[in-house]
Amino acid sequence: MPKLDQVPTSVTLSAEQFEKLYLNPMMHRQSPLTRKLGNPTPLALGAFVVTATPLSCCLMEWRGAGGGGAAFTGVLILFGGLLLIISSILEFVIGNTFPSVVFGHLGAFCLAFGATMTPAYNAAAPYSETMTDTIAGLHSPGFLNTFAFFLVSMALLMLIYAICALRTNLIFLVMFIAMIFCFSLLAAAYWRMALGDLLISNRLSVAGGAILFAVAMLGFYLLAAQLFDSVGLSLSLPIGDLSHLWDRKEIGEYEYPAAGGDPR
Repeated sequence: MPKLDQVPTSVTLSAEQFEKLYLNPMMHRQSPLTRKLGNPTPLALGAFVVTATPLSCCLMEWRGAGGGGAAFTGVLILFGGLLLIISSILEFVIGNTFPSVVFGHLGAFCLAFGATMTPAYNAAAPYSETMTDTIAGLHSPGFLNTFAFFLVSMALLMLIYAICALRTNLIFLVMFIAMIFCFSLLAAAYWRMALGDLLISNRLSVAGGAILFAVAMLGFYLLAAQLFDSVGLSLSLPIGDLSHLWDRKEIGEYEYPAAGGDPR
């Protein structure tokens, strides 16, 4: 009679491993759905980096790119915005509040930015002299001065996220800190452009694009670290776990189902 071997259907994740996979500090009461559903975090990271990378290259005007990202309107809406919103909902379902909020706001930003540059939404045209020219409206002082406040608000949001990211990992923290400067520089670029100072505005845009490019590269690294762990590769990329800096009483261990297994 053949011997029956018991096959383990779950593995126990440490606080560091859980945080690395979900970008959320592990608490004692974790939603049981995290044991039954897949991890949506890499989906959001992939959407973010593929959207942010070409946009940053556009801001830095590499290979003659320009237009403020108008060429990426479809990418912003259908790739970045759509996938980030879907990821936000899935993070909400499995009880990961922080990633859910982050991905939801970034997804909404992509949708809003893409919609603003879409003539059908008529966001910029009223600022033009004819009230119908979207291109002229996008470059008008009234529109530039107004839209810059949206970027300032995003910078403040990144500041809050950076504080929260102190409970996660160093890569995530640095990304948010860098994005504070990115949004601030872009807001300043809009205000200088509204004053007609194209030279300083261009320099500020290039600086903002350079920071966004660095953020995107960190995002690629974080995405690779998560996917490598999710498929069980022996290559584990360090991300600078910060969970050990906090009260260990709030952090336990988590039992994660192995591929094809049922959670315990």
